[in-house]
Amino acid sequence: MQCLYAIYPVYSEQQGAATTVYCAVAPELEGLGGMYFNNCFRCVPSAQAQDPSSALSLWELSERLVQERSGGPQAL
Repeated sequence: MQCLYAIYPVYSEQQGAATTVYCAVAPELEGLGGMYFNNCFRCVPSAQAQDPSSALSLWELSERLVQERSGGPQAL
């Protein structure tokens, strides 16, 4: 288990939410979008994050999981 903590650090709720909150309220980011942030710093997205086939796979998985947990397909 110790090895997992080295690879995937455990964050408090505040630490886990910090980047999302920063991006939501930072005046210098107002009106901007399409950027990637990690630990409150702008970063270059990984190659996988920019891969269209990975995006499609993630979207399809997300749709399937939502359908499974909501009792079937839903029209939006």
